[in-house]
Amino acid sequence: MSKQEKVIVVIAVLVIIFGIYSFFIASPDKRTRIETGKNITKLNKLVNDVAAELKEGALTEAEEYIIAQAGTEWTKSPFFEGRPSWKPGIGGISAQAEKVEFMYTGYVELGKKRLAVINGLDYQIGEIIVNKSPAGESPAGEHIVQGIYPDRVILKPGGKQKAITVKFINEEW
Repeated sequence: MSKQEKVIVVIAVLVIIFGIYSFFIASPDKRTRIETGKNITKLNKLVNDVAAELKEGALTEAEEYIIAQAGTEWTKSPFFEGRPSWKPGIGGISAQAEKVEFMYTGYVELGKKRLAVINGLDYQIGEIIVNKSPAGESPAGEHIVQGIYPDRVILKPGGKQKAITVKFINEEW
C-alpha cells in the first residue's frame, strides 16, 4: 500500500470510530424522556373546554338565516349576463359589425401599459379581436384595438369601415 492509501484508510477508521462513539456512547445522555401522562391530561382538558364552549355558544339569528339559505335554490343567476354596450345601426356601423356585440367591462393601467377587458378577455392596444357570428360557427370579422381609455375603447374593424367606440359598462354588485 502506498503512503496515500494508508492515510485514507486511517482517516476512514477514525471517522468510523467517531461515529460509533457519538451514536452509541454520547447520544443517550442527550435523550430526554417525555412524560406523556401529564401532556395527555392537559390535552384532554383543552378538548373538553372547547367542546363545552361550542355547546354553550348558540347561533345568532343571522347565522341561522345564512345556513338556511345556503341550501335553497337561487332565484337569479349570480353570473354576469351581459348587455351589448352599443346599439347596431348607429354611427355608420356596417352590417358586419351589427352582428358583433362588444362588452367593455374592465380597465387596468400598469405604468404605461393599458389593458381592456372586452367580452371577458383582456387586450392591449394593437391586438386583434376575432369575432364569431351570432350562431358561433364562422368568424364575423376582426377588430383592432386602437385606443384604451377608462371610459371607452376604440376598435377599428378590418377594411375601410369607421372605428367603433365601445363605452365602459360599470356593473355594481
